Amino acid sequence: MEQKTDRICKVSVLVPVYNVKKYLRQCLDSLVSQTLDDIEFVCIDDGSTDGCSEILDAYAEKDERFRVIHKENSGYGASMNVGLRAARGKYIGIVESDDFADAEMFERLYAIAEQQQAEVVRSNFWATTQEGSVYCETLSGHPYGKVLCPMKEDPELVMAMQNIWSAIYRRDFLAKHDIWFHETPGASYQDVSFAFEVIVSAEKYFLVKDAWLHYRMDNAASSIHSKGKVFCLSDEYDAIEDFLQRHKRDKEQHVWAAKLFLSTIFVNETRIASEYVPAYWKRAISQLEWAQEHGYFEHELLQNPQRWILQRVSRIQKLVFLAEGFYKTLRDAPNVYLYGAGQVARKMLKFLGEKGISVAGLLVQNLVGNPASVAGVPVEAWQEAKADRERDLVVIAVTPRKPEVQQEIFFQLEQAGYRNVIVLTKELQEALT
Repeated sequence: MEQKTDRICKVSVLVPVYNVKKYLRQCLDSLVSQTLDDIEFVCIDDGSTDGCSEILDAYAEKDERFRVIHKENSGYGASMNVGLRAARGKYIGIVESDDFADAEMFERLYAIAEQQQAEVVRSNFWATTQEGSVYCETLSGHPYGKVLCPMKEDPELVMAMQNIWSAIYRRDFLAKHDIWFHETPGASYQDVSFAFEVIVSAEKYFLVKDAWLHYRMDNAASSIHSKGKVFCLSDEYDAIEDFLQRHKRDKEQHVWAAKLFLSTIFVNETRIASEYVPAYWKRAISQLEWAQEHGYFEHELLQNPQRWILQRVSRIQKLVFLAEGFYKTLRDAPNVYLYGAGQVARKMLKFLGEKGISVAGLLVQNLVGNPASVAGVPVEAWQEAKADRERDLVVIAVTPRKPEVQQEIFFQLEQAGYRNVIVLTKELQEALT
């Protein structure tokens, strides 16, 4: 029921939709509440089968700002390109259908873009779960409040988390530089090439410390087990190189593309089913060897690729065994407690629940400033907990980025007689996620 129109509006918000009925209404309601006038919402239904199509049509019937495009399932990248072609806004925004936006998001971004005459305005975001939202400053260390050319003034921006949905982009800027989404099946990593191409092409890029977009963290797939998705990042790197070569970009951009590719390959390595890790690295290494031949890349892994692959396989196997041992230890314990009641502990509580492992309580230093319970699990001062200190198990679930805090808690519990304490180290957290 897409309604054709040639009238230009201020912002076109693209909403790719595929089987997210549980979250869709919250997303659409947040768009209905947008305070910016003269805005449109282009919803691309990618062949949903769970009732999303009917929900979209119902919103479009009530609110003329909604335009719905129904199509056969072809993946995230293809859906986004359909939306880009249909958009009539001076600027393009993105809200994924399991996320939601604060009411003033697009009014604020549009006002900044117009005032600064920026091609891109990008903000931070809120990481959201059923427990609430936490501010994520992924742009920390980069210059706020000034118009910049990233490749000249801040090329490291390429390596920051590419939260493409907390920004707006001038539509004529995207068209001028022929920037589209790479179309591959499914919904894995198709934003990588888009984000890179935007940064290396922009001459007027503006960063904002504020956050208005709520990015859902508890709806993402936990791993990639499909062989067809193993090479998604490699496909994105090929797409980036194709873009750079077609547009005859300079060597520096090729160098940053190789750096980004290696970084993302490392970050996502543990999400690959272990049996596919050798093939994952074999293709990546062949691409990096090509980059090295052209003077874009140099790294120790290319000195002995076979040995490197074996090391990576061994590492993944170690993490798998670490996770399996952790689960067995928890299941064998009479009761399991988590030390902490913050975001890390809440994520661990939810994660263990999905694994069928119940938690008897959340232990904290004192109750002041803490809730009485989280998701039905009581919060207790650790000194007063009814835990069996000889037999029950305590997992120290505070951020691994502060090992000195973890260490202090560990010795405190040990001195108090707790005999079974596990620290959620960075390595263990990586193994579990």
